[in-house]
Formats: sequence, structure tokens, C-alpha cells
Amino acid sequence: MSFLKQIKNEIRNTLKSKFILIITILVLATSIALPVISFFTTRNLDDHGVRPLPMMGGVIYSTMAIDSIGYPMGSDGEPIIVDGVTIQSDNPLYWQIKGIIDEKEYMEMDKERFSSSEVLDLALLAMDEEVKFYVHLANHISNHTDYRMDLSWLGVDIIYDKFLYEYNHVPKEELIEAVGYRKGIDVDTFEEKYINITPEQRLAALDEVEEKLNTLYRVVESNDFPKYIELRIDQEKAQIDNLKEQIALQEELIIQNPSQEEGINDYIMELNRQIEMIETSTIPTLEYRLEKNIIPGENIWQNTALMSIEHIHMELLHNRIMTEEEFNRETYLVHEYKNYQNYVKVIQARIDELNKELLIAQKSLDADKPDMKYVPNGARNRTVDFLSYSTFVALFAVLVGGWIMASEFQQGTIRLLLIRPKTRTKILMGKFFAAFIISISIYVVGSFLNLATNGVCFGFSDFAYPNYTVSGEVSFFVYYLPKLLACITPIIFAYSVAFMLSVIIKNAAVSIIIPIACFVGSSIVMGIVAFSNKALTWIAYTPIPFVDISAFFSPYTTVGQAIQRGVALSLPYGIMLLLVLSIVSTIIAITVFHRKDITN
Repeated sequence: MSFLKQIKNEIRNTLKSKFILIITILVLATSIALPVISFFTTRNLDDHGVRPLPMMGGVIYSTMAIDSIGYPMGSDGEPIIVDGVTIQSDNPLYWQIKGIIDEKEYMEMDKERFSSSEVLDLALLAMDEEVKFYVHLANHISNHTDYRMDLSWLGVDIIYDKFLYEYNHVPKEELIEAVGYRKGIDVDTFEEKYINITPEQRLAALDEVEEKLNTLYRVVESNDFPKYIELRIDQEKAQIDNLKEQIALQEELIIQNPSQEEGINDYIMELNRQIEMIETSTIPTLEYRLEKNIIPGENIWQNTALMSIEHIHMELLHNRIMTEEEFNRETYLVHEYKNYQNYVKVIQARIDELNKELLIAQKSLDADKPDMKYVPNGARNRTVDFLSYSTFVALFAVLVGGWIMASEFQQGTIRLLLIRPKTRTKILMGKFFAAFIISISIYVVGSFLNLATNGVCFGFSDFAYPNYTVSGEVSFFVYYLPKLLACITPIIFAYSVAFMLSVIIKNAAVSIIIPIACFVGSSIVMGIVAFSNKALTWIAYTPIPFVDISAFFSPYTTVGQAIQRGVALSLPYGIMLLLVLSIVSTIIAITVFHRKDITN
């Protein structure tokens, strides 16, 4: 009982240091401040019109990509009036329309860019048709993330098909030059498709493209999502047919050029991968969207999960395990993995992880409950991300551990401690546990304050959803608490080493600087291991990868990169290693303190 009282007094005495008390308050305040700052930052971005990334054809496009194709979001511009229709600058199609109108003006001033005035007139007519199409869409689409924006890409092809059939009486060269200015032309198939056809075939083709265009307009005007899915699936099936035609052409090329067989076969393999991707991922995803009424572009977790599934399918298609013969031909792979066995092990582990992610995504969608990875800005994700707080607290523990005994030596108060009727072990352990309890308490209290603040700022309801595993589902707290406890280990290790140094060296500055330098050095070494071609397998047996255990719970870290490169990092081993080293450090501190001459 007296020992507990001693620890209590030591805690009180430690916190009497204004410096330690201020640092303690700041470290705790961080756990509340970060979610609050993040909340106001997120709200500020929303207020300024920053929107979720749109989807086009099942692919996510970044804002930068969208800016580069002609419609920068949030830019000011004068309203455009076309055929009595006013298009404001915040319309998602404004910049396409403005770009074409401006280009037409430049073309009329610089007529020499075309071979003749007839070609210029044709190009202007084609651009007029494109403007009309975009204006029609702009009347019904007002948001950049509207799924119907996808149809603008599909519709442009139809517009130019219609134009080419209508003007197929024009000399071929003029038509190719005029249309090729705005749209790519496959010269090899141009004549066969648009020129060398009978009047009946031309009329039939015109009827077909007219029907396609009218269907597209109906989808846009009536916001007909089922019809949109039908159009998209038809588009993907047409793409499959196109890819199969390309494969047939490549197979003919092999017969004509046997010496190029290897390169052509690689290209055929890539075309087959694209077909497989469409058949096994793109079309089933579109069908699933229709079944569950998941609208592309909406800022909902289901869209994140579906995009993750498509991405995983693509990754799986490209993570094929080569034969040993193929592996040995690729010198860069031999250099990176050293031998075929390591290569197979790493790639298979990557495939297994991708299949695991695929299963989790599908389980989450089927249960209609989001796994935390599909709510990236939710309370759960932010709480798990805050596990890196353990590194921050570990540095605080180094500060307290390096100061608590060394300051006694430096100030000469150690002799006053030793005149007390207590053994040296009790005196030392009283100091040890006082600072230890302060450090661990800051971590635990800070973590739960952060969890509560995340709930207040981003919704407690997120914590009610489960996290999914291969075998089933677990509540978020069952998922989170073991990770929280695991992250205590580096704090214990950092504190024990700093405390040991403070006893041995008797200098607070040196006792603090050495562990901090080791922490920084460990990060540097892990960076080298993660991004170098040579996997340093010996590092798995040292404390270096484990001084920041929170890195094991984040998807994109140097630890994850090292594991992908074949470094066999075992988290249970790392925890045991740090705990054993912590015990050893404490025993050394006790032994040295027992034998130390305190007379000076």
C-alpha cells in the first residue's frame, strides 16, 4: 500500500513540473483538436463546392483529369447563349461548349489550317452539331457528378457517326480532314464503314444512329437510370466485339510476320485481359448497380465499394504468376526477387490479399452495411488513423523517461531521495511507474477522447457498422481495441530505453536525444527497405520495423511496402521483442542504480 502511495506522490511531483504539465496538456489537446480541425476543414471544402469524384464509364476521374479535358469546375465565365438557350459557367458542360465556340472563331480567322474552304465549312458544320448535342445535355444536367455526364462521351461518337453518314457524298479526303480535326479516324476502316455502302445501307445506318441518339436523349431528359445501364452494357458489348476484331487482325499478322509472334502474342494477351475485365467486372458491376439502384457519381459508400471491386478485378488480371521460364527472362524481376520461389511467394500473397479485399467488398455490399474502408472520412477510419498518436506519445514518454531520473542527478536531489527509509529499488520503481502511468494514461485517455470527438464531429452511427473479415464480421470495437493495445508496446519500449539511459548517463538531454535519434533513424531505414529493390530480410528480427506499430494497420505505409517486397514482418514477434527489450532495459536500470555511487 505504501508503494502505491509513493507512486501517487511521484505522479503528483512529476506533474508539478510546469514544463511536463504543459506538454501533457498539449499532447492530450491534440487528440481533440485534430478531429475538430478536420471537421471544419471538410465543411469548408463542401461550402466551396468541392465535390466527390465523378465516374465515367465505370472509371473514376480526378478533378485534375476533368480540368484537362475542358471543363474546370468552379471557374467563372460569361454565360453562353446558343439558339436562345443560356448556359451558365457552373454548368458541367459549359467549358466544352465554350471551347468549341472559341475554336470555331479561331478557325474562321485562320482559314489556312485546312486545305480548302470546303473542308473548313465541313469542320464548322460538324462542330455545330457537337455544340447542339452538348447544349441539349446541358439543359438537363447541372452537376459534375451526375451519372448522365457519362453519356456525353458516348453521344459524341454517335453525333460524328451521324454526320459522316449524312455527308458521305463528300470526297473521302475532305471528310477525313474535317472530322479528324475533332475526332480520331480509323483510316483503314473508314471507307468500308462510311463510304463504300449502298444508299439502302446508308439509310439503315442513319436510322440506327438516330435511334441511338434519341434513346440517349430520352435517358437524359427523363433521368432513366435503367435505360442508362442498358446503354452502357450495349456499349461494353460493342467494345468486346471491337476487341475480338482486333484479336483476329493480330492473329492474321502473326501468319504474315512469324518473326513478330512473341510481341503480337503479348498484345493479344492484353486484349484478352480487357475482354475478361469487361465480362467479369464491368458488365456485372453495371447489372449490380441496376439491381440495387446504386447511382454512379453519388457520394455514397456503395460507389466506393463498387469502384474498389473493379480496381481489384483489374489488379487480379495483371497479377498473374509467371512460369519460371518467363520469370528468368525478365531480368528486372530476377534482380528484385532474387529467385523464382520468392517471386511466387510475394505475388501469391498479393493475390490472396486482393481476393480477401474482394470478398470483404462483396460481403459489405450484400449486407448493405459499409466496412470502414468504404467510409474513408467516417469516424471509424479517423479513429484507426489516430493510432499513429502512439508514436507521438512514445516521444513524450522518451521526454519524461529521460528526464525523470537524470534531472535528479543533475540537480543533486538524488541524495535527498536516498535518505528516505526505502530501498533503492523502491525509489527507482516509484519513479519508473509514476512516469510510466502518466505516459500510458495520456495515450489511452487521448485515444478515447479522439474516438468520442470523431463521433461528435463525424457521426456516432458509423461506429455501429461492423468490419468484415474472410470468416465473417466483427464489431468496430472488437476490431479496434486489440490494435489500440498493440500500439502501447512502442510507448513502453521507448519509455524503458529512455529511463535506462537517464539512470546510466545521468544527463537528461542525452537520454532524450539518443532514443529520438533512433526513432528517426528507424523511419529512414524503413523508407530505404520499402523502396529499394533489395529486400533486407534481417530487419525483420530487429526493433526497427516495430517502433511504429500503427504502420501495420494503415494501408499505405513503408511497413506495407516492405512486406510486399518480401520482408517477413511478424507483428506478434515484434510485440514480444519490444516487451522483452523493455524488461531487459528496466533490469539494467535497476542493476546500475543499485551499484551506482551517489556520493558525488
